[in-house]
Amino acid sequence: ILQDNDQNAADQFYVACKTNDEDTKQQYHDYYFQYTLQDLKNHVYSILGEVDQLTMKAQSYDLETHPRVPVIVAHNNLVRDTFSMTQQLLEAMG
Repeated sequence: ILQDNDQNAADQFYVACKTNDEDTKQQYHDYYFQYTLQDLKNHVYSILGEVDQLTMKAQSYDLETHPRVPVIVAHNNLVRDTFSMTQQLLEAMG
């Protein structure tokens, strides 16, 4: 987020990280929390949508020619469940 919007602030945050300046790091985290949270939510929502699309696509394949489809669908379900739990946690944060 910083690098995309304020390179100077990104550089200062990097220095704070490298020098273990916890107060400065916390100030950045506090100030940018809402933006970080929104970016994380957007990422989680996009993964959930993509997993649903890929699952539907996988389920359209013939099991005779694609016998690993159940493994793929099971993996996608695991990813969906994990990201759904993350989505709930993020929503609780704001």
